[in-house]
Amino acid sequence: MAHRANCIQEINDAKDTWKLKIRIINLWRVDRSSAPSLEMIFMDEKGDKIQVVVKNFNISQWEAELKEGQSYIGDNFDVVRNEGQYRGTYHSFKLIFQKGTIMNNKQLSEIPHNIYRFTAFEDILNGLAPSDILIDVIGEFVDIETSQPESTPKKVVFIMRDQRGNTISCTLWGQFASQLLKYEQDHKFGPIVVILTLAKIREAKGDIIFPL
Repeated sequence: MAHRANCIQEINDAKDTWKLKIRIINLWRVDRSSAPSLEMIFMDEKGDKIQVVVKNFNISQWEAELKEGQSYIGDNFDVVRNEGQYRGTYHSFKLIFQKGTIMNNKQLSEIPHNIYRFTAFEDILNGLAPSDILIDVIGEFVDIETSQPESTPKKVVFIMRDQRGNTISCTLWGQFASQLLKYEQDHKFGPIVVILTLAKIREAKGDIIFPL
């Protein structure tokens, strides 16, 4: 008899035989010289999320198989406490790919492509939003403060405003800076709405940085 899939909110470190039906909603590579890794956010059909890591010695096995936006049935992960300077989700645990991890690519239309959990500008400005968790924010593009399109990596700082008129300063790097500059040049008329995911709050200045 096939085992039922577990919900992400059920995951704890009492066992490592969790079977999950998920979508990879974010995937990025961390190129630390000492220990590069693949990092992901899994989301299930309820919208619950958990951070997932493929360590350097498993990257070659999995990098071509894992695709952002695709859905999978997965099994057999190491479960560890979700600790560190910056956490990708509010979940108390995160998953690590191990030797016996299984990931089968399946069409799972019941899992949406993302369910955002937006952080209020007031909470960022008042210091109520946790600075150790990467956040989602949404707002209207107001203006570019500074732009360094020729630098390496490229950098742009812009102002974003919410529906109540609160403003925050946002810093984009690399390809994300290029995308914003091009979009702003091509859309001079009408409002521009910006959604940032996995953004870092820079606590000392009350603004946010994307990507980490």
